[in-house]
Amino acid sequence: MPVRGDPDNLLVGQDIESSFENLQAVVQNAAVDRFDFVCIPLASPGGQGIGADFQPSVESCLALQGEKWHTVVTGKVSDSLDPDTASTPAEAEVLRARLETELRWASHLGLRAVLLPPPVAAAGSSAGGGSTASRRGGGNYARAVGELLEAGLYALGEAVSEEDTFAPLALRVPTSSEGWLAWNRFRSLCDYHQRLCVALELTVDKATTDRELERWLAEPVRFVILSSSSFLLNKSGYPVLPKRSKALLLQLFRYKVQIVLSAPSGEASQASEHEGLQPRLAYLARLFQGLPSLTEAERFGHSHTDTLQAPLQPLADHLESETYELFERDPVKYERYEEAVYLFLKDQIAAGRSAPFCVMVLGAGRGPLVAASIRASRRAEVEVSIWAVDKNPHAVHALRHRRRVEDGWDCVQVVASDMRDWQAPRKADVIVSELLGSFGDNELSPECIDGAQRFLAENGVCIPQSYTASLTPVLAPGLWADARNGAAGGGMADLETAYVVNFHHAFYPCSSIKDCFEFKHPNWALESNDRFCELEFEIEVDSTVHGFAGYFDCVLYASPNGSSSKISIHPKTFSDGMFSWFPMFFPLRNPEFCKKGTTIRSSWWRRHDPRKVWYEWALTEPAPTPVQNPGGRSWPIGLR
Repeated sequence: MPVRGDPDNLLVGQDIESSFENLQAVVQNAAVDRFDFVCIPLASPGGQGIGADFQPSVESCLALQGEKWHTVVTGKVSDSLDPDTASTPAEAEVLRARLETELRWASHLGLRAVLLPPPVAAAGSSAGGGSTASRRGGGNYARAVGELLEAGLYALGEAVSEEDTFAPLALRVPTSSEGWLAWNRFRSLCDYHQRLCVALELTVDKATTDRELERWLAEPVRFVILSSSSFLLNKSGYPVLPKRSKALLLQLFRYKVQIVLSAPSGEASQASEHEGLQPRLAYLARLFQGLPSLTEAERFGHSHTDTLQAPLQPLADHLESETYELFERDPVKYERYEEAVYLFLKDQIAAGRSAPFCVMVLGAGRGPLVAASIRASRRAEVEVSIWAVDKNPHAVHALRHRRRVEDGWDCVQVVASDMRDWQAPRKADVIVSELLGSFGDNELSPECIDGAQRFLAENGVCIPQSYTASLTPVLAPGLWADARNGAAGGGMADLETAYVVNFHHAFYPCSSIKDCFEFKHPNWALESNDRFCELEFEIEVDSTVHGFAGYFDCVLYASPNGSSSKISIHPKTFSDGMFSWFPMFFPLRNPEFCKKGTTIRSSWWRRHDPRKVWYEWALTEPAPTPVQNPGGRSWPIGLR
């Protein structure tokens, strides 16, 4: 049965390497030994062939009941069937036909998944044999697999349990740099097919850097294969993983991987009483169950990992009650806003100004910022008058309700109006708003605050005072494929729209995150909110750049005495525990493969017309690309 965890469970399968006569007995014995599935060769020893000449490892599909094939059996394609190892085109065609025969046999059985042999290129330059083209990593193997996938192989498959994330063809590759390059080439030739994933052979060599290992966290690793050589014995004679292999596996546990465990060799088993499958299985279970519990913010984010979401357009749409409620659960954001208002009020008193102070909450929603301002005034022991302004009539009902029933809300005036149109009866000492988006300005905070600052006192303050959007390249093949496959409704818009996403399967090939656009309030001169920026990054490890990850960092209020209150989703200044915002993903129309040391330069525009605001972006190096979303044709942000 699965190793229980929180929030996910771990499935462990037994690799059956020797021949067998009774598969049903093999499955039963594996279950007794607490394995969740078995991994068997598709062909009998020497049984590779084409059509009826193929000799399967079992008599027929009657060896097990149909449900068992789908739930507890994973197949292994014969290692000798990589067409790129062939010396002639005729030999390559024979290998391709044998490969197809085994895969169609697996599909006939309805197996839960199939492990493909590693490409010859995954072995690196030391691999011998084959043609010159093969040693360079020719595409015959990938083309053959891609053709079968496109023809519908496994197209009707589905996951059989919550633990069984479905991607039925898994390419075996080592953790080395050559292994990643071979996988990257293979999946690119297969056009990022969603039924193709990775079976990672976990043996870490000294030449592979930590950053190269981290790169695997962006890939669709479904299986981790632990062979007899993956383990070593500790001082007590128990099997353990080497330090770097263990560290990588602990990270991969958070990505719903499944383990394929091989039995130790006969010599190893005789050398130590602890060298068997059960000590290895128990060791893996201890590692998995020793993972730290998720924090509240991590638990919230777990249900949103790698899910592309359209950014909110609060000026064009009214938010639903469920959306408001979701944001109000954030334990950090409103504490920081309360602290910002508190610092402002204390500074007003210190400057000799007299209460009551006028606080205008613009875009008040259901009232969390109003409540935060009331708490701040109580802490500062200062009287305030609060105006809560919102254009959403449904949110206004909630504000009026709270004013009637909640203690301390008698100082609140509720206004049903767009802040840009409202004629305020007096000047505000402070304007408070939470109009920030995942990229800082993408929910039109600059336009809204600029439109409302006309009723801010000359010495008045805006909360927030400033915010900065920033970007970094990202390797995110799954997200890019999801975007291309219709995330924005199909067509050109899919890759010309930026998405809010909780990055999980992602790798950042540059350690630097660079500022892009900055906005400050109040903007008394009403300077244009259009922006242009060029950003340059150096790639630190061979990677395919699928787009850019966007963040924001915000100063809510900075006191003259040095105290301040800030919120941030920038990784280097992140507000721990905050989950109101996930980063933005700006996809590239075509992924860009970059070798280590490559300079990648991009251009970014923020533009507007009377009806909308939009972003445009393009690469200028290493090769220029067409500007994406020109004129806001695919992704406009409505001003009304």
